[in-house]
Amino acid sequence: MSIRYVRVYLLGWLLTMAIGLLGADAADVYLSISRGGGQRLRLAIPDFIRADGGSGANGSLGHEMASVLADDLRIYRFFDLIDNQTFLQEAAQADARAGEIVFKEWAELGAQALVKGTYSQEGRDLIVECRLFDVGGQSMITGKRYRGPDDTAASMMHRCADEIMIRFTGEPGIAQTKMAFISRQNGNKELFVMDQNGSNIRQLTRDRSITLSPAWAPDSREVAITSYRDRNPDLVAVSLNGGGRRLVSQQPGLNSAPAWSPDSSRLALTLTKDGNSEIYTMSRNGSDLRRLTNHPAIDTSPTWSPTGRQIAFVSDRSGSPQIFIMDAEGSNVRRLTYQGNYNDRPSWSPRGDRIAFVSMEGSRFDVYVINVDGSGAQRLTMDNGSNESPSWSPDGRFLVFSSTRTGVPQLYRMYDDGSGQQQLTFLDGGAQSPVWSPRIVE
Repeated sequence: MSIRYVRVYLLGWLLTMAIGLLGADAADVYLSISRGGGQRLRLAIPDFIRADGGSGANGSLGHEMASVLADDLRIYRFFDLIDNQTFLQEAAQADARAGEIVFKEWAELGAQALVKGTYSQEGRDLIVECRLFDVGGQSMITGKRYRGPDDTAASMMHRCADEIMIRFTGEPGIAQTKMAFISRQNGNKELFVMDQNGSNIRQLTRDRSITLSPAWAPDSREVAITSYRDRNPDLVAVSLNGGGRRLVSQQPGLNSAPAWSPDSSRLALTLTKDGNSEIYTMSRNGSDLRRLTNHPAIDTSPTWSPTGRQIAFVSDRSGSPQIFIMDAEGSNVRRLTYQGNYNDRPSWSPRGDRIAFVSMEGSRFDVYVINVDGSGAQRLTMDNGSNESPSWSPDGRFLVFSSTRTGVPQLYRMYDDGSGQQQLTFLDGGAQSPVWSPRIVE
């Protein structure tokens, strides 16, 4: 919840299940994890083939699955994907003629690693096998089998991509993650969710009212929002599958800007029940209310550190909105930002080292990051609309944010250094207030 909204108010009043490990239980970690990219691995992903050797009505499915998997991995700066379809097909045909992988053919393409996939149909279920090979070592690194309804092929590829990331970097990927956001696509501000690449957009609320401030629960099974459906801005939690909704806080006045503690036991939020905007925490069911701030200024927009020991928030106690940090019990308040006259919307990196926020430049906002000790402030967006509401990917390598650079606010993704900015949504009703999910629990 932006401090702008709080001020106006006070003045007015994440399918399928992996069922078998086909390869080794462990593999060497080949790539170092670094923001700058470092070593890049040359990876080949030919079309998946039918296990029975046929084509039939699903002849294009193998190409679609390979494309989804390639796109999931292409966003990382760890991989160089071989995109020449002619070369990929020729090498795959050599494998088919030989009845085995001809590693020499793939090495001549420059591939260091190779993904080979097969699929088959059993009734209404799709069965997919995804194997990762070390071309130089001529050996399989890992393999997985996935099974699910025949419309979940993309989800299976997201799982395969995350498994590949674990094998090559030692950390899970983000292919299975989702983003929640607010859109006026159907006239009112409603909650939507989509896959991290902008696909599979679903509407979760149909309140026909105002919905604000989405926040993912750490288990990724529900999203907390501020809803005006019952006329008071209440805090409710909406299940990811759309089948449940529970009231969390219905204090008089504003119940907004929710933020879950990392262990999901508590929520930090902004309440105005006593006439001023203050930050509180409560248990996940709304009990055990504890007040953290007690200041005549406006305090809002809490965000937890990954350890759960600190909370960053926005306050205008210094004369203008700035980012502050306090202990999770409300003690040891210190100011973080000093540059800029209007800083808002903090988001603490899952890695714990930096906080993203927005700073007003003229009449528009841009996204910044800053170290938690106040050093190293870096501007990530510039001269391209108003850019707001940054939210980190669960691996801390990317940020999603909203931008008006095309007129209507839409969602964009970028690397944590501001490079690689890519538009994700193209909705007539726009998209704003994005929040990146934790890793989705199936």
